[in-house]
Amino acid sequence: LTHPHTDSVSSVAINSAHVLPDAKGKSAQHLVAVGSYDGNLALYDAGTGQLVQLLDGPTDVEFVDFHPKGGTVVLAGSISDGTVWMYHTPTMKCLQVFVGHEGGDGQGGGEGGGGVSVGTFTPDGKFALSAGMDGTLRIWAPRTGLCRHTFRLAAESGAGDARAGLTCLQVDGGADGGADGQLAVAGSEDGLAYIVHLAGKKIAATLRHYDETSASGAGANAAGGGGMDVDGEDENGGDEELRSVEAVGFASKAVNPNWVATGGVNGTLKVWDVTHGGQGQCRQVCRVTRIKWHPTLPLILASYTDGATRLWDARDGGLVTALTGGHAGVMINGMSAEFVGADAPGGGTAVVVTAVDDGGVRVFEINIASAIEAAAHAKQQQ
Repeated sequence: LTHPHTDSVSSVAINSAHVLPDAKGKSAQHLVAVGSYDGNLALYDAGTGQLVQLLDGPTDVEFVDFHPKGGTVVLAGSISDGTVWMYHTPTMKCLQVFVGHEGGDGQGGGEGGGGVSVGTFTPDGKFALSAGMDGTLRIWAPRTGLCRHTFRLAAESGAGDARAGLTCLQVDGGADGGADGQLAVAGSEDGLAYIVHLAGKKIAATLRHYDETSASGAGANAAGGGGMDVDGEDENGGDEELRSVEAVGFASKAVNPNWVATGGVNGTLKVWDVTHGGQGQCRQVCRVTRIKWHPTLPLILASYTDGATRLWDARDGGLVTALTGGHAGVMINGMSAEFVGADAPGGGTAVVVTAVDDGGVRVFEINIASAIEAAAHAKQQQ
């Protein structure tokens, strides 16, 4: 994509899955939003790659995400000053600024200060959510800008470190397949992931991604059965820098409504069965930065600090394929994907967009059926 960012590109989002025709059959523009630490929020035409608009707003943009109803509203937050901005893309106007995360500009809060690390909307679009380095998960009313509830997850769970910030967030999970969209999962710097019920305003489960007694999780059962014996302990043992959970995500109802994935700085990608217990994992030697589930198949896309995006089989932890072109060795800060034709027997095509530490943005395509076939063939040759 063409805009010359002057600092690291931190985040990327695509609105195509949310764009539907209106009563007259007209659809909103398909957009890719790109946020950067240079303070720019760039909107591109998803079809042509042409720059549509640069939006003024938060400094040090840490995340971007689109509203699920129509994809014409975009949310962006600052890791620097702790504010969250909401824009209307057809008019390019700022609709609201949410202020409330504690210790902005790196003052107070968790170890990284009080910046906002991640945000999104509830699936019904009625509320905005944000999680920050002050350790809080907040529910916002978009029309008024008021905070409706604040979760202080470490204190409420009794299990976490109150100094730890929250790093990642995803909504729309639950035993009913996320029909009510009321479950959210948030990852923390202290190695825990918290599943919360938004309407009930309570913690439903706490997942310990980083385990000091067995950092590699060797011998754990894979969520889909079987199991994976993974070699290698963390070289630094209980080093705090290896604890942080950097990526989280619920599987869809079509895959398994009881599964949730967590990815961490220690290089592990874990799949949890939150109803029946147990976990499985895929392992790489570098930090996981983002994850994205396939909507109909038990596959997970994960981006890494080595510049690769890998597609994993969640059932046994097997590697399906890896994308390395364009920025090998350069950290991927943000990754998003749209799955075209996901309901087809072969799983369709994944369009993957990555935001990279060198200021670049890359777009890849994966033919899912071909990737699965190639992985199966390679396995047979071993």
